[in-house]
Amino acid sequence: MSSLRTQLILVATIAVAAPLTASASPGHLNTVVTPSQPHATAATVLYINRCTGGCDIKKGGLSDARSHTSFIPEGPEGTIFRLNEFAWGDGDWEEVMLCLREVYSPYGVTVTDEVPAAGVAYNEGIVAGIDNELNLNGYGGVAPITSDCSPFSYVISFTFANGYGPGNALSICSVAAQETGHAFGLDHVFEYFDGRSACIDPMSYRGDCGGQRFFRNDAARCGEYQGGACRCGGTQNNHLKLLSVLGPGTPITTPPTVSVTSPASDAQIANGSTVLAIAAAQRGVKTVELWLNGYKWTQAAGAAFGQSGQPESAYSLVLPADVPDGVIDIIVRAKDDIDITTETAPITVTKGAPCASAESCALGQRCDAGRCFWDPPVGVLGDECEFQQFCMTELCASASTGESRCTQDCVLGVADSCPDGFDCLASSSGGVCWPAGAEETGCCSSSNEAAAQSGLLAFALAIMIRRRRRT
Repeated sequence: MSSLRTQLILVATIAVAAPLTASASPGHLNTVVTPSQPHATAATVLYINRCTGGCDIKKGGLSDARSHTSFIPEGPEGTIFRLNEFAWGDGDWEEVMLCLREVYSPYGVTVTDEVPAAGVAYNEGIVAGIDNELNLNGYGGVAPITSDCSPFSYVISFTFANGYGPGNALSICSVAAQETGHAFGLDHVFEYFDGRSACIDPMSYRGDCGGQRFFRNDAARCGEYQGGACRCGGTQNNHLKLLSVLGPGTPITTPPTVSVTSPASDAQIANGSTVLAIAAAQRGVKTVELWLNGYKWTQAAGAAFGQSGQPESAYSLVLPADVPDGVIDIIVRAKDDIDITTETAPITVTKGAPCASAESCALGQRCDAGRCFWDPPVGVLGDECEFQQFCMTELCASASTGESRCTQDCVLGVADSCPDGFDCLASSSGGVCWPAGAEETGCCSSSNEAAAQSGLLAFALAIMIRRRRRT
């Protein structure tokens, strides 16, 4: 074993393999932990190689795509191994390439199956052959990852596509996305904070859902078989990590679709009325939102993912009881996890009688043409506020001193949970960002540990609005 390869090799059961028809069984994905390589910069070209005519891989001390050298094959240094070309034809290959381009499209990386020009930094994902051809056994894919989670270039990862059988483009794509994702510093993920499975992300081994996997915009606990701290500590948001490494790209996935089936235009509605909508999205619907006269009053979480992904689903959005009477323009918005949004055309209905003045409207609203509405929010984080709709964060909270400011949720004890100049302080709802140094006013302490130990919420924050904060 090369001196640059550590003794830590993580093996986990593959979560995305479809039924197999070839002789090699891609039953495992492997991650080989290696020190940072000399060329530790993120490549902005991802070369997916189908090994036309076969690929020769030389066993060496480093992973270097330029010379097709890798420390992953088992055997003496200098040994040449040969991988057979992608076995499943042009149709399957094009499906794999389209899938990978969709998966990586939100980021500043070019996914190509053409050999990059000389001098262009790239990473290579070989999608061909079977594990036995590298003197390995029982692997679906294998890739190196640096011990410090840094991205690096000219790394080779392997997806042993010929072990998956024809017609398994999504499975092959998911494995290739995971193996190439390691080169950009991504660890495996297991579950999200609300307990949802990370099976919708290619960096997960879990197989309790199916469909196309994408790098998700959600903080996750890492791990192969159970949730825990990530390799470099804390949690991992794969989408944000790739944005930080590669910069933004242009998503090419299909935007969400959404339509309202009830109520009809010009209908009379009442407290507790239900707005029914149908929505779907290629990445999956993250939320469906109910907007009334330009303000989001409530929302519903996207449907669960099943073995074929997230199906097109119906959503029931109940009109909150504190929506004031008047003419109401209903818009429903569907969002995916990276906030690509589609909205319906307005449906105009009436609840009770049209408003005649702001006196019959909610706190801070104006009345015009029979409609109660709030002006667009202008309050930034830390601004004084009287009601939440003034704040761009849509959360106005009050300290025990009576001072009210625009704030936002945060996670207690997590570094960088709030922007610079703000502390994450305990509140009745968990944690909120408050201007740093608030303890100097005598109203509170910013020590999360002390607050937890004492059981006292000295900074007992309460929502300063007439209606409950929307969930």
